[in-house]
Amino acid sequence: MNRLAWIGMALSFSGWGADIPQALVVRFSTVCFTCHEGECSGRLSFHSGAQAAQNHVRRYLGSASEREIEAFFALLKYTKEQCAHYPLTAGFPGNGRWEGADLAGWHNPVEGGYFIPLGALDAGEYRLSLTFSGTPQGRARITDARFDVAAEESLCRDATPVLRFKSSGGEHFFHLQGRGDLQRVELMRWK
Repeated sequence: MNRLAWIGMALSFSGWGADIPQALVVRFSTVCFTCHEGECSGRLSFHSGAQAAQNHVRRYLGSASEREIEAFFALLKYTKEQCAHYPLTAGFPGNGRWEGADLAGWHNPVEGGYFIPLGALDAGEYRLSLTFSGTPQGRARITDARFDVAAEESLCRDATPVLRFKSSGGEHFFHLQGRGDLQRVELMRWK
Protein backbone atom coordinates (compact mmCIF):
# COMPACT_ATOMS: atom_id res chain seq x y z
CA MET A 1 0.00 0.00 0.00
CA ASN A 2 1.45 3.36 -0.93
CA ARG A 3 1.88 6.14 1.62
CA LEU A 4 -0.94 8.30 0.21
CA ALA A 5 -3.43 5.42 0.40
CA TRP A 6 -2.32 4.71 3.99
CA ILE A 7 -2.84 8.36 5.03
CA GLY A 8 -6.28 8.40 3.43
CA MET A 9 -7.25 5.17 5.20
CA ALA A 10 -5.98 6.46 8.55
CA LEU A 11 -7.98 9.65 8.17
CA SER A 12 -11.10 7.68 7.25
CA PHE A 13 -11.19 6.11 10.72
CA SER A 14 -10.35 9.27 12.63
CA GLY A 15 -13.89 10.70 12.73
CA TRP A 16 -16.83 9.21 14.58
CA GLY A 17 -18.92 9.12 11.43
CA ALA A 18 -16.46 6.80 9.71
CA ASP A 19 -17.72 3.37 8.87
CA ILE A 20 -15.66 0.69 10.52
CA PRO A 21 -16.64 -2.71 9.10
CA GLN A 22 -19.12 -4.61 11.27
CA ALA A 23 -16.84 -7.66 11.43
CA LEU A 24 -14.07 -5.58 13.05
CA VAL A 25 -16.48 -4.02 15.55
CA VAL A 26 -17.69 -7.51 16.49
CA ARG A 27 -14.13 -8.76 16.86
CA PHE A 28 -13.16 -5.76 19.03
CA SER A 29 -16.30 -6.18 21.14
CA THR A 30 -15.71 -9.91 21.74
CA VAL A 31 -11.95 -9.75 22.44
CA CYS A 32 -10.89 -6.25 23.49
CA PHE A 33 -13.98 -4.77 25.07
CA THR A 34 -13.90 -6.66 28.38
CA CYS A 35 -10.53 -5.18 29.32
CA HIS A 36 -11.06 -1.69 27.89
CA GLU A 37 -14.68 -0.90 28.81
CA GLY A 38 -13.77 0.39 32.27
CA GLU A 39 -11.16 2.83 30.99
CA CYS A 40 -13.50 5.59 29.84
CA SER A 41 -12.00 9.02 30.08
CA GLY A 42 -11.90 12.03 27.84
CA ARG A 43 -8.55 12.77 29.51
CA LEU A 44 -6.77 9.78 27.99
CA SER A 45 -4.22 10.65 25.35
CA PHE A 46 -4.20 9.04 21.93
CA HIS A 47 -1.41 11.05 20.37
CA SER A 48 0.76 7.96 19.95
CA GLY A 49 -1.48 6.70 17.15
CA ALA A 50 -2.33 3.25 15.90
CA GLN A 51 1.27 2.37 15.03
CA ALA A 52 2.22 2.47 18.72
CA ALA A 53 -0.59 0.00 19.47
CA GLN A 54 0.25 -2.53 16.78
CA ASN A 55 2.25 -4.90 19.03
CA HIS A 56 -0.54 -4.90 21.60
CA VAL A 57 -3.16 -5.62 18.92
CA ARG A 58 -1.11 -8.43 17.41
CA ARG A 59 -0.43 -9.97 20.83
CA TYR A 60 -4.17 -10.40 21.47
CA LEU A 61 -5.54 -10.77 17.96
CA GLY A 62 -2.73 -12.45 16.08
CA SER A 63 -1.94 -11.24 12.62
CA ALA A 64 -3.72 -8.04 11.70
CA SER A 65 -3.35 -5.84 8.67
CA GLU A 66 -2.40 -2.18 9.01
CA ARG A 67 -6.00 -1.28 8.13
CA GLU A 68 -7.35 -3.54 10.87
CA ILE A 69 -4.92 -2.08 13.42
CA GLU A 70 -6.08 1.42 12.49
CA ALA A 71 -9.72 0.33 12.88
CA PHE A 72 -9.09 -1.30 16.27
CA PHE A 73 -7.29 1.84 17.44
CA ALA A 74 -10.23 3.99 16.27
CA LEU A 75 -12.63 1.68 18.14
CA LEU A 76 -10.55 1.90 21.30
CA LYS A 77 -10.37 5.68 21.01
CA TYR A 78 -14.13 5.91 20.49
CA THR A 79 -14.85 3.59 23.45
CA LYS A 80 -12.55 5.50 25.79
CA GLU A 81 -13.45 9.03 24.76
CA GLN A 82 -17.18 8.59 24.24
CA CYS A 83 -17.74 5.94 26.95
CA ALA A 84 -20.09 4.24 24.53
CA HIS A 85 -20.28 1.35 22.12
CA TYR A 86 -19.36 2.18 18.55
CA PRO A 87 -22.68 2.86 16.78
CA LEU A 88 -24.04 -0.13 14.88
CA THR A 89 -27.59 -0.91 13.96
CA ALA A 90 -28.52 -4.56 14.17
CA GLY A 91 -32.06 -4.25 12.93
CA PHE A 92 -33.51 -6.70 15.46
CA PRO A 93 -36.58 -8.19 13.77
CA GLY A 94 -40.09 -7.12 14.80
CA ASN A 95 -40.86 -10.60 16.11
CA GLY A 96 -37.85 -10.38 18.43
CA ARG A 97 -36.26 -13.56 17.06
CA TRP A 98 -33.09 -14.12 15.11
CA GLU A 99 -32.24 -17.46 13.59
CA GLY A 100 -28.74 -18.85 12.90
CA ALA A 101 -28.30 -17.19 9.50
CA ASP A 102 -29.31 -13.79 10.95
CA LEU A 103 -26.62 -14.16 13.63
CA ALA A 104 -23.68 -14.96 11.34
CA GLY A 105 -22.64 -11.32 10.90
CA TRP A 106 -22.53 -10.84 14.67
CA HIS A 107 -20.24 -13.82 15.30
CA ASN A 108 -16.47 -13.66 15.73
CA PRO A 109 -15.38 -16.87 13.96
CA VAL A 110 -11.68 -16.41 14.82
CA GLU A 111 -11.66 -16.09 18.62
CA GLY A 112 -15.29 -17.11 19.19
CA GLY A 113 -18.10 -15.11 20.69
CA TYR A 114 -20.93 -12.86 19.57
CA PHE A 115 -21.69 -9.17 19.90
CA ILE A 116 -25.25 -8.11 19.07
CA PRO A 117 -26.77 -4.64 19.46
CA LEU A 118 -30.24 -5.34 20.86
CA GLY A 119 -31.46 -1.85 20.02
CA ALA A 120 -33.28 0.77 22.05
CA LEU A 121 -35.51 -0.90 24.62
CA ASP A 122 -38.37 0.67 26.52
CA ALA A 123 -38.19 0.60 30.31
CA GLY A 124 -39.32 -2.77 31.65
CA GLU A 125 -38.27 -6.34 32.27
CA TYR A 126 -36.99 -8.55 29.46
CA ARG A 127 -35.78 -12.05 28.82
CA LEU A 128 -33.24 -13.07 26.23
CA SER A 129 -33.47 -16.76 25.31
CA LEU A 130 -30.46 -18.37 23.65
CA THR A 131 -30.52 -21.63 21.74
CA PHE A 132 -27.18 -23.30 20.95
CA SER A 133 -26.38 -26.20 18.64
CA GLY A 134 -24.63 -27.92 21.56
CA THR A 135 -23.50 -27.17 25.06
CA PRO A 136 -22.09 -23.63 25.22
CA GLN A 137 -19.00 -22.65 27.20
CA GLY A 138 -18.35 -19.12 28.31
CA ARG A 139 -20.07 -16.04 29.65
CA ALA A 140 -23.09 -14.13 28.39
CA ARG A 141 -23.99 -10.63 29.47
CA ILE A 142 -26.17 -7.72 28.52
CA THR A 143 -24.95 -4.15 28.92
CA ASP A 144 -26.55 -0.79 28.43
CA ALA A 145 -25.16 2.12 26.45
CA ARG A 146 -22.87 3.18 29.34
CA PHE A 147 -21.48 -0.37 29.82
CA ASP A 148 -23.50 -1.06 32.97
CA VAL A 149 -24.23 -4.79 33.23
CA ALA A 150 -27.96 -5.58 33.14
CA ALA A 151 -27.52 -9.38 33.20
CA GLU A 152 -24.65 -11.84 33.32
CA GLU A 153 -24.62 -15.61 33.18
CA SER A 154 -21.97 -18.32 33.02
CA LEU A 155 -22.74 -20.87 30.35
CA CYS A 156 -21.62 -24.44 30.81
CA ARG A 157 -24.58 -26.82 30.99
CA ASP A 158 -27.80 -25.63 29.44
CA ALA A 159 -28.08 -25.44 25.64
CA THR A 160 -31.02 -23.00 26.03
CA PRO A 161 -30.11 -20.47 28.75
CA VAL A 162 -32.30 -17.45 29.52
CA LEU A 163 -31.02 -14.08 30.71
CA ARG A 164 -33.58 -11.95 32.55
CA PHE A 165 -32.90 -8.25 32.99
CA LYS A 166 -34.44 -4.89 33.79
CA SER A 167 -34.04 -1.94 31.49
CA SER A 168 -34.54 1.69 32.42
CA GLY A 169 -34.74 2.34 28.68
CA GLY A 170 -32.17 2.97 25.98
CA GLU A 171 -29.70 0.98 23.91
CA HIS A 172 -28.65 -2.50 25.06
CA PHE A 173 -26.01 -4.93 23.80
CA PHE A 174 -25.53 -8.68 24.07
CA HIS A 175 -21.98 -10.02 24.58
CA LEU A 176 -21.09 -13.70 24.42
CA GLN A 177 -17.52 -14.71 25.16
CA GLY A 178 -16.58 -18.31 24.66
CA ARG A 179 -17.47 -21.13 22.37
CA GLY A 180 -20.79 -22.31 21.06
CA ASP A 181 -22.81 -21.74 17.92
CA LEU A 182 -26.00 -19.82 18.46
CA GLN A 183 -28.97 -21.20 16.56
CA ARG A 184 -31.53 -18.68 17.83
CA VAL A 185 -31.75 -15.53 19.96
CA GLU A 186 -35.15 -14.37 21.13
CA LEU A 187 -35.82 -11.11 22.99
CA MET A 188 -39.18 -10.81 24.75
CA ARG A 189 -40.81 -8.39 27.14
CA TRP A 190 -41.17 -10.30 30.38
CA LYS A 191 -43.24 -7.93 32.49
